[in-house]
Amino acid sequence: MADNLKDILAIARRQLPDVPDATWSKIEQAIRNDFGCQRPYIAAHKKRSHLEALAEADQKMAADQLAAKLGISPRRVRQLKKLK
Repeated sequence: MADNLKDILAIARRQLPDVPDATWSKIEQAIRNDFGCQRPYIAAHKKRSHLEALAEADQKMAADQLAAKLGISPRRVRQLKKLK
C-alpha cells in the first residue's frame, strides 16, 4: 500500500524548497501522530478553481464558451458569475 503522506509532502517540498528538512520531519511526525492509520481526504475545491478561472477569463466570453472551457454547464457559469 502506498504512503500517500510521503507523496503529499513531496509535492509541498517541491513548492517550498527553502523549508529545512528538519521542519518537514516535524510536520510529518505531527500528522502521523494525529492522523495515523487514516486515509487522507483532500477536497478538490472545484468551486474555488472555477471562480478563479472565471476571474481570469475574458469578460467578453459568452457563458457557452466559458462552460466549454471549464467543462461545466452554461447554467453553472451564470450561477458562479453571480457569486463573484
